[in-house]
Amino acid sequence: MTIQRPPCPKCQTTTVLAHITPGPAGSDIRTFECPACDFIHQIAVELVDPMKSADALAWLQGELRAPA
Repeated sequence: MTIQRPPCPKCQTTTVLAHITPGPAGSDIRTFECPACDFIHQIAVELVDPMKSADALAWLQGELRAPA
């Protein structure tokens, strides 16, 4: 899983992920810091169960069969 680094809201420089902390149920708070202007930006991210993703569901509904 890759975490997308948003641009700084102040100067548009690519931010750096500083840390991740647990948020309200089912989410994380990601803190990004700007290396150019030292702005700190926090984003709440909803956590998704990887087994319920579209890719996993398609794989599970595919042509998987027990060995004969």
